[in-house]
Amino acid sequence: MIISPPLLKAKDAHETDAAWIERVMTVVDRRGYPVNGYGSWHGGIHISHTDAGRPAENVRAIADGTIVSLRKDSDKRDLTPLNINADKPKSKGSNDGYVLLKHETEIGSGDEAKVVFYSLYMHLKSLAETVKVGEKVYRKDPLGTPGVVDGVNAFHFQVFCDDDNISKLTGRKTGELDISKNGRTDAVYGDIHFYLPPQTKFYDKAPADNSTSISGLSELYTSNAPLYASMTLAQGNCTMVTRQKNTQVDGKYDLLGEPLVNADGNDYEYNLYKTAMRNYKESPSAGFELLRFGRVINTDHETLVPADAPLWMTVNYPGGKGVVNLADPSIKKFSDADFPHWTGWQLVDDDSDSDSQCNSAIIKKLQEDGEFDNQCGKLICHFPFEWEKSTIDTRFSWLKTGSEEHDPMTDEDYAKFKAHAEALCFDGETLNSGRLWHFEPKGFVSHLRKCIWLSRTEFKQLIPLNIIRPSGNRYNWETVSFHEGETSVFSRHYPMLNKIFRKYCINTPSRLVSFLGNSVQETKWLSVTREDYRYSATDENGHRYYYNIWYFPWYGRGFLQLTNPDNFYKYFTYRGRSFNKDIRDELVSDYRRVQGDRALREQEKRLDNRILYDGQHPGLEQEVISWREAVENGNFDPADSAGFYWSLTGMAKYADETHELQRQAVTAGHGLRVYYRSPSFWRASATVNLPSAVSRRNYQGINGFIERCCAYTCALSVLTETKFPDESNALTLDNPEGILLRR
Repeated sequence: MIISPPLLKAKDAHETDAAWIERVMTVVDRRGYPVNGYGSWHGGIHISHTDAGRPAENVRAIADGTIVSLRKDSDKRDLTPLNINADKPKSKGSNDGYVLLKHETEIGSGDEAKVVFYSLYMHLKSLAETVKVGEKVYRKDPLGTPGVVDGVNAFHFQVFCDDDNISKLTGRKTGELDISKNGRTDAVYGDIHFYLPPQTKFYDKAPADNSTSISGLSELYTSNAPLYASMTLAQGNCTMVTRQKNTQVDGKYDLLGEPLVNADGNDYEYNLYKTAMRNYKESPSAGFELLRFGRVINTDHETLVPADAPLWMTVNYPGGKGVVNLADPSIKKFSDADFPHWTGWQLVDDDSDSDSQCNSAIIKKLQEDGEFDNQCGKLICHFPFEWEKSTIDTRFSWLKTGSEEHDPMTDEDYAKFKAHAEALCFDGETLNSGRLWHFEPKGFVSHLRKCIWLSRTEFKQLIPLNIIRPSGNRYNWETVSFHEGETSVFSRHYPMLNKIFRKYCINTPSRLVSFLGNSVQETKWLSVTREDYRYSATDENGHRYYYNIWYFPWYGRGFLQLTNPDNFYKYFTYRGRSFNKDIRDELVSDYRRVQGDRALREQEKRLDNRILYDGQHPGLEQEVISWREAVENGNFDPADSAGFYWSLTGMAKYADETHELQRQAVTAGHGLRVYYRSPSFWRASATVNLPSAVSRRNYQGINGFIERCCAYTCALSVLTETKFPDESNALTLDNPEGILLRR
C-alpha cells in the first residue's frame, strides 16, 4: 500500500513525515475524531483549508481505488436545509459534494494481508471532471476542491472498513494485542517491538563472542513487571525506547529514560550486514533477519545456526539501562503491523447499540483521566456509519430525549436537523447499515505510510511506458514492452521483491526509488533476471563471430545483476554455504587478471572465455554452479541477492541523501523529452555499478544512466510526493513533465 494525505502541500526542508501530515491535516476545533463537540460519534475529521491560493487547492485520493459513489455540489450551500441556520443573517451552510472511494490493496503477503478499506471526502465545492462512478483513481489524483462546513473553510475526511477487514488491517479484533505469542509475519513493517516479561535479566555488557553464555557478565537488574521495548531503524541509526504500564491510568504506557540512539554501535542500521557477518558466521543471512526483526521471518529460506543464536541489545529499564538477549523465546516480537497497544493503539468496541450517541466507557474514562487528546489518534472505533440516509432516526432520535451534556431537542428543531442530515447523507449501497470500524485519519495515514508493501497494480506503475536511450549523438524515444503474464518475471518475483524490501530496510520512498531506478533498468523493465552476455563482432577479414562477455559465466544475475566470482562467493558465504576456498581464490584471481589486461580480454573474445570457463576449474563444485544459476532462475535468490548487494555496497546512505532533482531536456522521438536526475541517485547508482565514479559530478561513466533516470523519474512519481522542477527550475510540477504512468 502506498498512501498519502488528502492535501499535498509541499514539505518543508527537514520536516519530518509526521510533522508534515500534522500540518497539512489541521483539524477544526470541536470537529475531531472519534467524538464531536456534541457527544456524537464522529467518524472522521474536518480539515481546514484556505481559498487564498490560485488555482484552488485540490483534495486528492489518498491511495489507488475505485469511485463507489459521488455527488456534485448542489450550489445551495447557504439555503435551507444545507444551511441549518439560514434564518440567521449572513450565515453560511455546508457544501454537499462528496466522493467515496473503495481501496483494495495489500499490506503484506497472502490472503490475510489483502485488505479493503474506504475513504470519504465530504463537503467538496466542486468535483474534478475525471471523477465518475466506477472509474479507477490513483493516489494523488485530484478529486475536487474543498468547500465549507457550517460556514468554516473545511472538508470532512474519514477512513473506515468492515468487520472482516479490521482483523486483516490490524491483525486482531480485540482491544489489546495478544502478548502470549509473536506477532504476524505476513505483514511486518515500521518499528520492531519486544514484550519483555517479568524476570527478564539485564546485564552490564554483551558476551565478547556473541554467545548465549552469561559467564563473566554482571547482572544489573531483573524486571518485576512487563516492559515493552521498541526499535526504530532509520537514516542509519537504531533508536531504542522502553515503555512500562502506568499503574494509575488505564491504557497509558510511560517512557523510561531517554531514547537510546546507536547504543550498540555507530551507524547501526547501515552496518547490519557487517554485524550479521561478524556475529552469525554460520548463517549470516538468517542473522540479518534476527538483527532486523528480532526473529527469523522468512523461515522457508532461512535457518538460524545455532537455533538459539542471541540478539544482545541495550535496553532501558526503570532507573537505568542494560544488555538483554532479545532473541530469548520468552520475549515476544511484533512490528507496527500489529498495532501494539503499548504504543497507544486500541480497538474500541464497547458501545454496541445502533445510535450515534457515544456511550463508550473506554472513551469516557480517557476523557475523565485527561488522556483523550493524547490517545484519540490511535483509537480504532466500532460504531454506525454516520452518512447512511436510511438510519438517521435510528441513530439520532436520542437527541429528542437529551443527554447529560445537552437539553432535549424540540420536534421542530429535530425536524430541521433531520432535513439537514438527509441533505448531506446518501445511500451507502454496498456499505451495510450496521457498525463499521473507523480510524483517526491522520493516525491511519501516518501509520500506513510505514508499510510500503507494493500491490501488484502499484508495482506495475513503476515500469515506464517510454524511455530515452542515447544512440551516438542522438536520443531515441522508445516504447517499453511490459510482460505481466502468470509466468512472467514480474508476476513470479514482485512478492519476493516486497519481502526483500522489508528485510533489507529498503522501506522509504527515497530508498525504493534509488533501488528501482537501477533494478528496473538492469532487468530490462523487470522482464529478465540476467544481463545479456552473448555478443557479436566482425574480424579483420569481415567475418562475423560470436563471443561471450569476458567474465562469462560469472555474468550479472538477479535484480541488481550480481556479477563476478568475488561477489557471488560473498553471497554464498552470506547464505551460510560451504565451498572450496582455494577454487574461489583461483577464480577471483583469474577474474582480476583478465579485468586488468585489455589485450587479454580481447583475446578472450576469440577463445570464448577459456580462463573463467567452468571447465577450466576442475575443482569447481557442481553445487556452486547450481547456486550461481539460482541467482538467475530461483524463486528467492534473484531478489535476495539484490538486497544483499544493496547492503554490501552501502547503497542506503546515498539513497538517504536529499534528492535535489535536476531537469534534463533532450530532443528525442521528434520532440522535446524530459528526465530527471539527482546527485543522490548518481551516487547510489555508482556504488553498485562503478564505485570509482561515486564522487563524479559530470554524470558520465555508468552504463545506461539516462535509462536508469527514466525509471527513477517514474518511481519518484509513483512513490513520493516530490514536486518536479519546471523549465525555470522551480519546483512547481505535481508530475514529471511529459511523462505518463503505466495504469
